[in-house]
Amino acid sequence: MLYLGEQNNALNQFSKEAICFLNIRIHGRKYKGLGYECGDTHCGVCKSVTKASKKLRLHKRFLNLLTPERISLLVTSKPDKLLVILEDIKVDYGTPFKSSHLTFNEQCKKLFVKSGYNNWFQNGVNNYSLANNLGTHSCTYCNREYTMTYRPNGHKGKGMVPQFDHWFPKKEYPLLALSFYNLIPSCATCNGIKSQIELNLVEHMHPYIHSDISSSYSFDYLLNSIGEPRIAFLNNRSNSKSIDTIKALNLPMIYSGHSDKELKDLYELRYKYSDNYLQELLDKTFKSLTISEHEKYRLIFGVELEEKDYHKRIMSKFKVDIVKKLLAFK
Repeated sequence: MLYLGEQNNALNQFSKEAICFLNIRIHGRKYKGLGYECGDTHCGVCKSVTKASKKLRLHKRFLNLLTPERISLLVTSKPDKLLVILEDIKVDYGTPFKSSHLTFNEQCKKLFVKSGYNNWFQNGVNNYSLANNLGTHSCTYCNREYTMTYRPNGHKGKGMVPQFDHWFPKKEYPLLALSFYNLIPSCATCNGIKSQIELNLVEHMHPYIHSDISSSYSFDYLLNSIGEPRIAFLNNRSNSKSIDTIKALNLPMIYSGHSDKELKDLYELRYKYSDNYLQELLDKTFKSLTISEHEKYRLIFGVELEEKDYHKRIMSKFKVDIVKKLLAFK
C-alpha cells in the first residue's frame, strides 16, 4: 500500500472541472453568472455540458439540497468529512424511511455515478487527466502493476490509464462517486478484488490520510514444510489497522503467486550461491563508480529504495523489505 501525498495540483485541477460539471448538470446554464460555472472562458466543461438536469429526471427536492457550497465540499473534502456531509444531506432529504433511502440513492446514482462517473469522468479525458496529474506510476494498493498514463505522441485517443477504485464503494455511497479523495488509482486486479468491499476509517488505513501506510507493515517470508520460502506480512504497529487493511484488500492472495518467482529468486541469491552473494552484489557491483545506495537498488533489483519513490517502480516495497531481511541474516 502506498501513501498518495497531498496532491494539491491534482486536487485543484480535478475539483475545478468536477464542480463545474455538477453545478451545470444540477442548475443548468440559465444560471450563468451566478457562480454555478467556473468563470473560465476556455473551460471545456462549460462548453460541453449544455443540458440541464431535467434530462436525468432528478427530483426538485433532491436538487435543492445540492447547493454550490455542498457540491464543492463533496468534491474536495477529506474522507472523514465526506461522511459527515453525506449524513447531513441524507437527514435533510429525510431518509429514515426505507423508501426515502432507496429514492435518495437512486437519485445519487443517476447524477453522480451514471452521468458523472461513468459518462463524464470515464471518458478517456478526465480520468486520464487526473491520473496524469497524480503522477503515481504503480497501483496504490499492491505496487505490483504499473498504472502510469500514456498516449502515443501525446495525442487523444486510446492509451494507458489506471482504473480508479472508490474507497467508499459507489454502490453503497453513490453521492461520493466524484469525490477526489474517494478516487484511488489502482490496477484492474486490485479494483476487481476490492470491488464492493466496504472499508472504514476506524479499522483501516486510507492512502490519502495515513502517511505511514507503507511503513506500517513489512513483507516477510516463512519456510514451508519442504523448506521453500512463502510470502508473509509483518505488522509494524501496535494496533492491527495495517494488517486488517492488507487482509481486506486481499494482498496475501494477490502476492501469493510471487513466492515461486521473485521471492524464490532473492532467497536463492542469498543462500544457494553464496552466503554473501546479495551483499557482494551491493558492495562490489559498480565498485569503480561513485554510486549511491539508491542507485544500486535501482540498477541491481529494479526498484526504488526510498519509501516516497516506491510508486515509481513496481515491487519496490516488496523487494526492499525482503532484501533487507535477507541481508540481516549473517
